[in-house]
Amino acid sequence: MLEKLEGVASSTEENAAGTEEVSANSEEVLATMTEFTRNITDLKEVSEVLERGTERFKTVK
Repeated sequence: MLEKLEGVASSTEENAAGTEEVSANSEEVLATMTEFTRNITDLKEVSEVLERGTERFKTVK
């Protein structure tokens, strides 16, 4: 019985460690996605500025 309890305790510790690792990975992915979203917003703003700046160079056909 003691061996079975030790096995359960060991499995529980392994599951807890796995859960902590998944949680840490999830936080890292969230941080990466937040940074990616900020970069996309910055690129959109730069694109808009460039578009406005090049409008004066358009030719009439």
